[in-house]
Amino acid sequence: MGCLLIVKNYTGNRLNFDLAAEQAKSEGYRVEIVIAGDDCALPPPRGIAGQRGLTGTILVHKVAGAAAVAGLSLDEVDAEAKCASEMVLISC
Repeated sequence: MGCLLIVKNYTGNRLNFDLAAEQAKSEGYRVEIVIAGDDCALPPPRGIAGQRGLTGTILVHKVAGAAAVAGLSLDEVDAEAKCASEMVLISC
């Protein structure tokens, strides 16, 4: 049991979701975070921000949801979501 946060790679999102995760952890919840950083519409990353996670994030949500419905543990759902996020990024 726990919570998986799938976060688009925007500075504000990452900051706020990290704070929320820390607060939840301090209250005893298990929390994992997947950063979705795909964005096929943009050129390769420049600077520190990188790609923002706009196009393929829905697929990461679908994979994570299917894994959760199948009864996988939080660690397994997290691993599946991270794999999906990486695969979407590679396909860009």
